[in-house]
Order: sequence, then C-alpha cells, then structure tokens
Amino acid sequence: VVTNDFVIARLLMESSGCKLIHTGGTVCRENRSSVGESAARSLRMLAIDIAFISASCWGPRGLFTPDEDKVPVKLAASDVSSKRVLLSDSSKYNKIATHLALPLERFDTLVTDTELSKAGRETLSAGSWELVLAG
Repeated sequence: VVTNDFVIARLLMESSGCKLIHTGGTVCRENRSSVGESAARSLRMLAIDIAFISASCWGPRGLFTPDEDKVPVKLAASDVSSKRVLLSDSSKYNKIATHLALPLERFDTLVTDTELSKAGRETLSAGSWELVLAG
C-alpha cells in the first residue's frame, strides 16, 4: 500500500502486515498528509495498480483543491496508476476551488454516496467511468 496520508499509514501499521510505503514530502497538518513536489516525485518512481484519490471539491469538470501543493500529488498518482478511483462524498459535488487538479475523464470509477442529487446522477452516468453510489 502506498499512501501520503498519515492516518491511513498509522492504521495500516497497527492493524495489518502489508508492505507500506509513505510518500514523504511537505506535511499538510490540516489534512494529515504529505503534499508537494517531493511527495509527487516519490509516487512517480512507482507502478500502482489502483489509485484511490480523494477530493474536497469535485464536479463534471474534475477535482478541485484550494491547496496548490496537492495538485502534483494527485497528478502523479493518476499518471503512475493502471486504474484511478475517485472517492468523495456528495456534499462536495458541484463545488469548486482555486486549482483544477484532475479532469474527471482521468478516472475509471467514481465512488460517492447515495445522497448525490438526481441531476448529479444523470450528469455523471453519461460519462465513460463507472459511477458507484455507496449506501
């Protein structure tokens, strides 16, 4: 498992025997993760089967972030992965922030919750990705 998230790293250290790689990089205390170009460089040296990428803001155009340092990490994870899965709850749908990190077309699967609006479901169902509504 490769992660830039300290909470996930700690959970896996305490409850699994998996091989665990943390990206390192600049620490974003607010999200308890590593960000920036050094974290992205670490990712670019790997071959990842499935990247689970989260978003604080997303919509038909893609993933947005208010933090520019998160963009290279999301791009790198997307670039080195065979499959890309967006994980984000519906309360963040149709919200935008300053930086477009990834266009939605880069994803194979979108996972959100069943509270996604009917209009959101219709819009997202028309894409080339699989839409999964978790209940």
